[in-house]
Amino acid sequence: MVALSIAGFDPTGEAGLLRDISVFSSMGLTFHAVPTALTIQSTLKVFDTMPVPIEYIKIALQKIDKRIDGVKIGMLYNKEVVRIVADFLKGWRPIYVVLDPVIKSSSGYALISQGGLKALLDLLLPLSTFVTPNVEEGRILTSEREPLKIARRLHSLGAKNIVITGIDGKDDYFFDGEESTLIKGNPIDFSLHGSGCFYSSCLLGRLLLGDTPLKALKNTKRAIENLGEQS
Repeated sequence: MVALSIAGFDPTGEAGLLRDISVFSSMGLTFHAVPTALTIQSTLKVFDTMPVPIEYIKIALQKIDKRIDGVKIGMLYNKEVVRIVADFLKGWRPIYVVLDPVIKSSSGYALISQGGLKALLDLLLPLSTFVTPNVEEGRILTSEREPLKIARRLHSLGAKNIVITGIDGKDDYFFDGEESTLIKGNPIDFSLHGSGCFYSSCLLGRLLLGDTPLKALKNTKRAIENLGEQS
């Protein structure tokens, strides 16, 4: 199975594209990666971001020469990047697409434009197998407050499976359009740098390894709890 990360480049390696491929590698998956933006940051704070040239992203995706089974999407920077990624997904039709709606860094730095955020909702939600916002991201995306309402709103916009992470700092809420499940866990510091990237790339890996959606979420939950204990 081949996993593709389309995400920002974090030079610390704790988030973004480098985090994704480290997770894929640890799970025994073959991987490919295309960067969408560059960040200037420490482990504690993002100082600035710079876009990767649009033409580079477009050509890099066009030149992939191996079958992509699953795609993890992270930082997208602006609407032009969103449109290129949406076109790629429509052409390649991977089995799984996990969309991590990266809106801002844990230190509060904006990582996508308002136009990009709207394009993400319009173009990428309907193409995604899973969307993985934390509670704050879910509220920004939907203007709803409660996890169930957030999930139902995202589903109405085209998302097939939704998991809202970090409820009360520990639980996740899964909604597949029909049934909802609260996945209980231990307290986790979701402000931990790269936690969202780890969660979404691990979820994609579990799906590619054959887990059902619910089992994949439970295994991912266990993995991120172990990550928190190690940090």
